[in-house]
Amino acid sequence: MYHAWRGHADEKAMKRSEFTPEEKDILTGIAGSVSAAESLEGAMDALFRGIGALVPCERLDAGLLEEDGRRVVLQSVRAAYGPAAAAGETIDVPGSFYQRALETGAPFISDPAEHWRAFEALDLSKLLAEEGIRSHIVVPISSGSAVLGTLSCGSRGAGMYDAHHGTLVLEAAKMLSFQMEKAQQADRIEKNYRAYMEMLSFVSHELKSPISSIVTLVQTMVDGYYGKMDEKQREILGRILKKAEYLNAVSSQYLSLSRFESSRIDVQPKLVDFMDDIVEPVIDILLPQIAERKVALERDYSGTVFPVRCDPDMMKIVIMNLVSNGIKYGNLNGRLRISLVKGFKKFSLSVWNEGPGFTEQERHLLFRKFSRLKAAELIERKGSGIGLYVSWKIVQLHCGRIAADSEHGAWARFTVDLPQYLDLCIVE
Repeated sequence: MYHAWRGHADEKAMKRSEFTPEEKDILTGIAGSVSAAESLEGAMDALFRGIGALVPCERLDAGLLEEDGRRVVLQSVRAAYGPAAAAGETIDVPGSFYQRALETGAPFISDPAEHWRAFEALDLSKLLAEEGIRSHIVVPISSGSAVLGTLSCGSRGAGMYDAHHGTLVLEAAKMLSFQMEKAQQADRIEKNYRAYMEMLSFVSHELKSPISSIVTLVQTMVDGYYGKMDEKQREILGRILKKAEYLNAVSSQYLSLSRFESSRIDVQPKLVDFMDDIVEPVIDILLPQIAERKVALERDYSGTVFPVRCDPDMMKIVIMNLVSNGIKYGNLNGRLRISLVKGFKKFSLSVWNEGPGFTEQERHLLFRKFSRLKAAELIERKGSGIGLYVSWKIVQLHCGRIAADSEHGAWARFTVDLPQYLDLCIVE
């Protein structure tokens, strides 16, 4: 749902719009400087120097699309003030400025402060509003029929942009297509190679092989190959086998991620009791870790039934990642709280823990593949750097949202929101 503060630039007005001879001369000059640049950074320098003669522009940023258009990563940022939210910031496309521009191919004009108030927790809207940006244009950057990314122009004056300004920015975006295509190709090659090698190595050597061996060994013991056992022993080994088999299934899901680019992982939603079918079985698996770190587990959902429509196997992976991270990265003898809330057409789960948390500058690293926080108090605690990315991917496949907030040095919280109309939302 979009509010009509200004909306995307009117298409008929755009078609009627004509550049003046002076604008054409300025555009030609900018195009020459941009085409002469050897990199995206050089092209952005040239564009930022020239575009102010056409459009009020105190901030200019170019973003590259990732994850099949679900995310924009700012590649280059220029601002006439400081500090400014810079390159490396990641923005989920749904509900953001970018969604309408990418859907229509037309400029989308808005006031970031109004956009932030209308939509919950849109991080870029908040950042721009805090920088004083009151007028904002975003347009797609395309090469042929392929959309590569976005170009955004911002001004601290309110109501500074109209349809003609949108057309000028759209024309400027065309100048960046070559450099953005180069950046996209380089980024894709690097990520695909690194993801394949690290994921395949991690899963096959660190998880898949030893867990498969455990399953085989325990199964032979349950079958009596090493001698007769009493009922209690068989019961305990059966529980070990069940948990090892689940971990084996999880490792298979991790292995599947290395083939995300070329294969499909289908969501199979069903109505389940989120507490009894998903959360409690995960807690049962993690009880030894909870006991080892002497964590005080708090359940903010006792005595309540939570029927939720989701893929239970996938959501177990999400809960496993969030709770195990809360244990691992929380304080020894600290608290960990799991909360479940059922809302109107939405279900929310949050995992909160006492611990060092993370800084605002590190937050954008959390849900990216193979990223790990560099804080001294966390770096020694082992982690693959893929758990939160896996969780983000699964939540995205459920058309949901996962977010993180923290008070550095005190606590961290991860929240998952799942829409409860997945039969309409999930597209096969």
